[in-house]
Amino acid sequence: MGLAFCAIATAGTAGAQGIWDDPAFALYRQAVEAMDRKDYAKASELSGQAIAQQPTHVLAHYLRGQAAMFQSRWEDAAAAFAKVVELYPGSFAAQRDLGGASEQLNRVDDAARAYEAALALRDQDDLRIRLAFMLVKAGRQPRALSHLQTLVDRDTKTPEVWSTLGRLAYEKNDLAGAEKAFTRAATLRDDGRAWFNVGVVRTRLNDLPGALQAYEKAAQHGETREPAQKEVAKVREAMKGPRTGTAPDRVLPGSAPGQPVVPPRRN
Repeated sequence: MGLAFCAIATAGTAGAQGIWDDPAFALYRQAVEAMDRKDYAKASELSGQAIAQQPTHVLAHYLRGQAAMFQSRWEDAAAAFAKVVELYPGSFAAQRDLGGASEQLNRVDDAARAYEAALALRDQDDLRIRLAFMLVKAGRQPRALSHLQTLVDRDTKTPEVWSTLGRLAYEKNDLAGAEKAFTRAATLRDDGRAWFNVGVVRTRLNDLPGALQAYEKAAQHGETREPAQKEVAKVREAMKGPRTGTAPDRVLPGSAPGQPVVPPRRN
């Protein structure tokens, strides 16, 4: 559960009724048990009954949102989490999950607002990465770059962050920035696509020895072996003459954050 609740022990005899025996809390407890059984429809029904007993029951609203989320009922999930946020703006879990439900509904502005509210409550790199990639995908590069730069300032060890920065820099013709970012991504994870993109940028920079090194590393991976071997041959031939690098037949940008396009494999 994303939210926690501590029951207050009541004074009196051992047989006295406690708060968990009150209708709203008893129904909520049954809803939690249904969630544990992965009976999400029953959990939704019981949490709804708990809310009918106590309309401001924050935990019941949150559980109702979770039950809807597990059933991919994103409208219902967003409505439930929005109610939790209304009742309890300081809930990191509710803000985060409201962002997730809004993202599933392609409500980018609503999702970004909720994610940023969650980050203000608890700054988590994983959530900032999720927000940044959503913004990149939606074409909100300036806003995304702000979050990506925060991650870079923390020297993130997530290769996809560096690959995304590399792609964005490449699209702006910032070749030096692209080379630095792609190299960092490839260093963090020895990946053929990452090394191929390092080779692309170094070729554009006329750093042929560096491009050759990158393509040779890319050629060690099955996914990029054939296109990388072709570029190795081209770079070696170019190194025999004037230092005027020629870009590969097909280069960036990529189709998704952290996943730049390389030449397709032949069937």
